[in-house]
Amino acid sequence: MTRKRNLIITSILGIAVILGFVALRGIKVPPEGTEGTIGAANRYQTEQISAKDVKLEDAEIQAFLQSDTFHKLATSPEFRNVVKEQSFREVAGMPAYRTLMENKDQVQSLASKEFAQYLVQPSTVAMVTSEAFVKVASECNLSELLRTPGFFELVASTLANKPTAAEFRETLLQSKGLSQTFVEFASKNTDVVLAAFKPALLDAKDMLVSLNGASELLASPQIGSLLESKAFAGVVTLDAHEQLMKAPEIMSLAFNSEVFSRLVEAGQWSAIEQGFTALEQQ
Repeated sequence: MTRKRNLIITSILGIAVILGFVALRGIKVPPEGTEGTIGAANRYQTEQISAKDVKLEDAEIQAFLQSDTFHKLATSPEFRNVVKEQSFREVAGMPAYRTLMENKDQVQSLASKEFAQYLVQPSTVAMVTSEAFVKVASECNLSELLRTPGFFELVASTLANKPTAAEFRETLLQSKGLSQTFVEFASKNTDVVLAAFKPALLDAKDMLVSLNGASELLASPQIGSLLESKAFAGVVTLDAHEQLMKAPEIMSLAFNSEVFSRLVEAGQWSAIEQGFTALEQQ
């Protein structure tokens, strides 16, 4: 009995020592039921990690700089010139730009300096970022419409005559070559469609019909966020960028490289520059 009592006393003393240690160290034991809250907090902190927190091991970087992929990138004068531009460094980190680089037709449409300059004009930017244009683009197959001559005839007639809603519906029904989806949408959302029709649409008629990927690019969901960026305007009007768009394999190679993409996200351009220098010294 004495032995049992001594064991109980020893256990109590042990617990007291542990609690005392916890109190001295300032460690707080979470109340029951907060495990989920702690997990959520940890997840929240993880989600708050910015692009600047993306780190690569030196061995990863060195392996990339010595790879055939980097050699092909670094031996392209146009790529090296573009990478040195601050505007490209800003744009390269935008998901919308990387998505654009994955579409060969859209990329090659930027090889037209005329189309690139059209895109960054204030009137074009105002049009594609307007609520009405975005709604039409999201509800209808706008890229197909932008390749349809009958659509531009409708736009030209509307801008010239400024019809009422009823008159517009009548003209709409008489137009040829328009998709049934658009006709139905425009009939029910006359105000939206009329607001989306801007002279900037007519300015691009020939380019949108003749350039592969141009209509798709103008109607794409990400175009608004790109055109609102001054850096994008700076990039697409560069001669070196224009040349890269004519042979998009180099840009595709770059953004398909996991290490290059992570370097871009982390803003570790100095590592890429060091790779360029190392190749020059070989």
